[in-house]
Amino acid sequence: MLRSEFREDVFLDLLDQVNIMSRDNGKKFTDTGRLDVIRDLLWDTPYRRVNAQGLFHLYAKKPLHLIEGKMILVSSHVDCQVGITRCSWKVKDSEYLRGTFDNSITNTVMLYLMRQGALPENVAVAFTGDEEEDSHGARQAVKYMQAQGKWFGVMVLDVTDMGFSEKLHISVENDFWTEGVGRQVIALMEKLEAEDQIRWHYVPSDPAGVPSFVPGEKNLGEEAEADESWAYDEKGIPCFSLCIPVEGNMHRNAGVLVSRESLRGYTCALERLLRAVHAGGSIEPPEGRDLS
Repeated sequence: MLRSEFREDVFLDLLDQVNIMSRDNGKKFTDTGRLDVIRDLLWDTPYRRVNAQGLFHLYAKKPLHLIEGKMILVSSHVDCQVGITRCSWKVKDSEYLRGTFDNSITNTVMLYLMRQGALPENVAVAFTGDEEEDSHGARQAVKYMQAQGKWFGVMVLDVTDMGFSEKLHISVENDFWTEGVGRQVIALMEKLEAEDQIRWHYVPSDPAGVPSFVPGEKNLGEEAEADESWAYDEKGIPCFSLCIPVEGNMHRNAGVLVSRESLRGYTCALERLLRAVHAGGSIEPPEGRDLS
């Protein structure tokens, strides 16, 4: 997908439906409004809900045992932080949207790509709960995938407070990846910037352990904030985060600003990344790690 093919009107229509409350109590969802909308929006697509228990709803194009080879799990949390009591959004001006976008904005990105039929068959999508507290949704997703006997790597989608003032489209964060996937991701981000002017930077999980293949000028040099990738990494699953820069307090009703251009660039880059990692076949357990 090129940025010129991104339909903002279609995206904003989806956002309008998705940006509603979602709650859980750390054990189960207590307000399923957003999850119900997601289910309805995927009803006329090839995607089917293959798990709807506990704190994650998992979607794939077919039952997991019928998907050959290694899988990519995209994780996008749906829970609202307790400081948010109502969800809202609006077009601020020609450059920005303002709204309660943590994390409805990446939920919408995924729905946009899923409804466009833009993703490889080995990509499954987990809409998770409890990210704002203990990431039990991510941990449950790991157990489920392992019970299916699937090797997989994870791409976590979220918002970030890094990169907005620099007018970046994407922040690549928390690099708990294998070297093969890391090289693919960084190479594609450089290509997207050169060919499609998608601006990005890199925020490491460990500022003292930045891989040599990351361009020095792209390295923010600060440690990335915690998100679901930390929970996946604790379970030995290779993963990293792809974040949309925002400005403001993510956990208040006033919401945050997000660049309309970053939504276009982020959506394009996410599709290209998922296809590149799929084609490269580099998602594999890190050496020495037991994923059982």
